Amino acid sequence: MTTPLLTLWRRLPVPIRRAAHLAKGAPRAAFDAWTKRLDEAAKARAQRASQARTRRRARRRNRRPKPPVTIVGFHGAVHGLGEGARMLARGFADAGLPVRAVDLSEFVGFPLDLPVTFPPPSPKERGVVISHINPPELLRWVRETEGLPIGGRRHIGYWAWELEDAPSAWAPAFDLVDEVWTPSAFAADALRKIAPARVKVTPLPYPLYLNPRPAADRGRFDLPDDQVVVLMAFDLRSTAQRKNPYAALRAFQKAQALAARPALLLCKVVGSDLYPDALAALAAQVAADPAIRLMTDSLSAQDMAVLTASCDIVLSLHRSEGYGLLLAEAIWLGKPTLATGWSANVEFMDLASSQLVDYALIPVEGDGAIYQDGRWADADVDDAARKLARMIADDAWRAQLAAATARNAHVSFDREAWRRMAQALLPLK
Repeated sequence: MTTPLLTLWRRLPVPIRRAAHLAKGAPRAAFDAWTKRLDEAAKARAQRASQARTRRRARRRNRRPKPPVTIVGFHGAVHGLGEGARMLARGFADAGLPVRAVDLSEFVGFPLDLPVTFPPPSPKERGVVISHINPPELLRWVRETEGLPIGGRRHIGYWAWELEDAPSAWAPAFDLVDEVWTPSAFAADALRKIAPARVKVTPLPYPLYLNPRPAADRGRFDLPDDQVVVLMAFDLRSTAQRKNPYAALRAFQKAQALAARPALLLCKVVGSDLYPDALAALAAQVAADPAIRLMTDSLSAQDMAVLTASCDIVLSLHRSEGYGLLLAEAIWLGKPTLATGWSANVEFMDLASSQLVDYALIPVEGDGAIYQDGRWADADVDDAARKLARMIADDAWRAQLAAATARNAHVSFDREAWRRMAQALLPLK
């Protein structure tokens, strides 16, 4: 008669049974070793089962799109990607579609600073999922959820990349999506280079037209009324090497000498708590210049809009952009912009309202954490200084540039054009 214990014993792998026999003189040690190996075998089986479930749920079947639209992203974080997710959600709601939100801020360690304004999807809703997170976070999220949030749903990845060539490490994420959208043609071109033939990559810029246009309030930020205020703002989590604030600082200081007119450069920094050394380096560089002010306050999107509206010029000498949210927001708020004339920002910066700075393309160096190879732009600081000096000194020309922002025809600033583009990509009605 076979007992249950004997049946269990016979099901054990041969190496485990052999080890138990060899340990006859040490029953406790043999029992511990047997238990450990049994646990390891159970964990390995569970892991294989989990991976199988993930593959089954994540397998793409090119399902037809249907409502609701669920935007997955960093909805509660003060972060550029968080603002992008919030804008997409508002855009599809403005297009008349039911919208849901899944917040992953805490999943990646971002503090939850903002309320999530759209409800989460119910377990029974099988609509469209748009994951506004890049492939490294997407792969981790799908693995840890076993693909459950995208199982049985059409899944669109909304990815942003800032260089000409997307990283090869992103390639496995294409297995998880039916298609990919990007905020710019520049980013789409980079992703098409590594996308498989079945995955279509299409630009859908952010719907900036939804952003409010608040009045200026210089007193709130202690900004002088008798000086031209230049704003540059960047997130250290997007790396100081790419945002390149040091070039902007040098350009402003040279412009001050050329313009012969007092001006203030307000340098708004996000992420300084995570990168204190980078902030300290910036502070040391401008410590002796009273015309440059560092600002590290945490601002909501609405407060940031008030700050931008309170300035006269927005400056960015970035090395590369996948969209250029600050510059687009500035144009929407009627502000002249001055920026490096390369990458995605040139898609919405027209010469009627903006100034593009000359540049040279150089190899990517010194930023191995995210950007490891390829090339990006090195802005011509002297050219930037000359153009900025004229913008500071010539009130009439600056006003002309500001007025021209209202005629910018890019899809980000045109409600009907954006709705048509979104509805063509996602025909749910």
